[in-house]
Amino acid sequence: MNERLRSLAATPQARPVDLLAAAYLAATAVLAVLSWSSTGLVIAGLHVVALAFVHLLGRVPVPTNRFLAFLRLAWPVAVTPVLYLELATLNQLLFPGYFDATVQVWEQALFGSQLSIVMSGWYDALWFSELLHFGYVSYYLVVPAALIGGFYLGGTDGLERVAFTTALAFFVCYLCFAVFPVAGPRYEFTRIAGPQTDGVVFGLVHSILESGSSKGTAFPSSHVAATVSAWLAAGLVDRRLMWILAPFAVSLTLGTVYGRFHYAIDSAVGLGVAILAVTWTPRLMARLRRA
Repeated sequence: MNERLRSLAATPQARPVDLLAAAYLAATAVLAVLSWSSTGLVIAGLHVVALAFVHLLGRVPVPTNRFLAFLRLAWPVAVTPVLYLELATLNQLLFPGYFDATVQVWEQALFGSQLSIVMSGWYDALWFSELLHFGYVSYYLVVPAALIGGFYLGGTDGLERVAFTTALAFFVCYLCFAVFPVAGPRYEFTRIAGPQTDGVVFGLVHSILESGSSKGTAFPSSHVAATVSAWLAAGLVDRRLMWILAPFAVSLTLGTVYGRFHYAIDSAVGLGVAILAVTWTPRLMARLRRA
């Protein structure tokens, strides 16, 4: 790995993941400007500043220090929580309101019911609810673990692959949120009532969401898209990571619907985004390297 780091340090250039982040910042800046509102112009201005930062970053070589190299190559994933916070404002600039009624029609047509309502009643045992709610919040563990595992087992190439795949899934979802805001079952339906509400993890998850979620970011599920894409990308770097992270990825996907955080179709489309991100990453990275 040290030899590879020295090679990267010797050739300062924008990495594919830098260009991917720049493309997202530029696209959302254009969407913000199209609203022709003061708020939109402020967001666009901030994105222009961020683009200038990415441009300067491309002139800085990858550090030979492993920790700094990790930050240099994974930074677009690290800043997604910040970009997430602006989405509640951004998604109301062009299309005010929410498209939940449309998504609920799709849900009914595809599954014959509102799965986010009925799924928690199929098996309401406290231990099962706690397991799936923990799976839902394990999102905050899986993505960092996939990045760290990819770096440790696959070097800088493994890290770049996981970081690019995960960032791609995030950014595709975020662009959908910006033009097609969906609030989700947590806003549309009542919270689960039953033995599940006595759970410690249940309470923790709802506390986290009430303190830091952006409305209008349900379709597709970025929780599912980012987690599954990170999981699969890490598994392609080293199969051991696939098996280690599998229980978390599966329980998270089920937990998003069981806990009424997403419609089932949100999670299904999130899975599709993850698969596309994993499939597209090699060719996109190759093109961006040439660029």
